[in-house]
Amino acid sequence: MLVPHNLSIRSRSKNQGFTLIELLVVIAIILILAGITFGISRGVQNAQARAKAKAELAVISQALEQFKSANGDYPWTTASVTTASVELTKSLMGWKKFVRSGTSVTFEDKDTDEVSDVSGPKSFIDPSKLSTTGTIPTSATIKPTDLKLTDPWGNDYVYLYKTSSTGSWDNFGYVLYSKGSDGTHTPLGSDGIIETTDRNDSKNIDNIYAGE
Repeated sequence: MLVPHNLSIRSRSKNQGFTLIELLVVIAIILILAGITFGISRGVQNAQARAKAKAELAVISQALEQFKSANGDYPWTTASVTTASVELTKSLMGWKKFVRSGTSVTFEDKDTDEVSDVSGPKSFIDPSKLSTTGTIPTSATIKPTDLKLTDPWGNDYVYLYKTSSTGSWDNFGYVLYSKGSDGTHTPLGSDGIIETTDRNDSKNIDNIYAGE
């Protein structure tokens, strides 16, 4: 039996081509696979960032212990939240000092002319090995003025300690943490005690604390 020529062509076209439904199914599968791949990639990147933050917090914690050993106490917290990270960085690079006069103690910047040694003040960290924003001084005798220690997400590490020798700080030590990937947090009270409610706060749930 002979098949009409035009019917043969239509049959081949139907068998060789894709229907609209088949195309939509293929596109849907591609989008699903892309979403899974993107989610896995994001998860890996976030895990790597958290691991880096923990490692940097450990380095900063060690530097704080060295600072205390050399100066008798941890760096005091500045009253200005906006400059807290800068003050921490200056402290760990050796540019802060305790000034004792009788029973009065203040925590101040060192003046450039106080640095008589060409090697500069004793530094407890190498900022080039950590995440930072601002300018890293080209010489140890140049005071860092805008340099800040930041976490892998580009946010300042949060450092809290008493503001003076007679402050209301009740924590045994300092508090140091990253605000995590969301970059938000609810600040602690002035006593420095981390309560369960603080940890469970929606803005603090992904915080990364030093030593944990």
